[in-house]
Amino acid sequence: MKALVAGLALALLVTPALADYYVAGDFNVAWDPANAGYQMTETFPGSEIYTLDLAGETPGRHEFKITDGTWGWTQPSANSWLVDDGDGNVTVTFDNNTYADGWSPTWGRLGVNEDPGAWTAVGDFVSELGGADWNNADPFGAMTPMGGGIYSLTAVLPAGHYMWKAVVTGSWDSISWDARSVNTANWEFDVDAVNNTAILQVNALAGTVRIDVVPEPASLLGLLILGLIRRR
Repeated sequence: MKALVAGLALALLVTPALADYYVAGDFNVAWDPANAGYQMTETFPGSEIYTLDLAGETPGRHEFKITDGTWGWTQPSANSWLVDDGDGNVTVTFDNNTYADGWSPTWGRLGVNEDPGAWTAVGDFVSELGGADWNNADPFGAMTPMGGGIYSLTAVLPAGHYMWKAVVTGSWDSISWDARSVNTANWEFDVDAVNNTAILQVNALAGTVRIDVVPEPASLLGLLILGLIRRR
């Protein structure tokens, strides 16, 4: 019995406590990583989704990070960002789960409930569409709003290797496979003679992006017709 009690006591000592998460940013004093007024709340026990309402903050653009109460760990490593449109209430979400739903980042997603409203796909492929590469306000990279904070751009490209990321139009506030942060990493992709259409998407609210490389719709229709003819 004593051995069992000792074993339980040891387990309690070596099992880390559940993490507390905070929002540290330019809206609290000196980017305090453990300000009690900016501690996040888990949506329900075990959800691993944490939120904080930033009520009454100054309207405009702000930078922030998620911390564990210290500067020893942050998400992301660079500063993240949000835009308060002036209604006085922005909710920040940190999702500590890992996903395999086709959207990236797959872990550590940072969401907000305010959408800046205009997104551009930048990269070294935009010149193939008639625009200028890496221009964060190029109309040829403008993404179309699809509803629910999702924006999309479909690009039919010559076979090759490309890079891209989604930015708030006219800025380098961005979302890519690594994070929602300032000037995120570029996402590399390839297209070939058959799969030559890149569908680039960003979810401005969830803080995620995805890319699907598929056949051009006209080419796909031709392949289907050819397949039907051959079957006959």
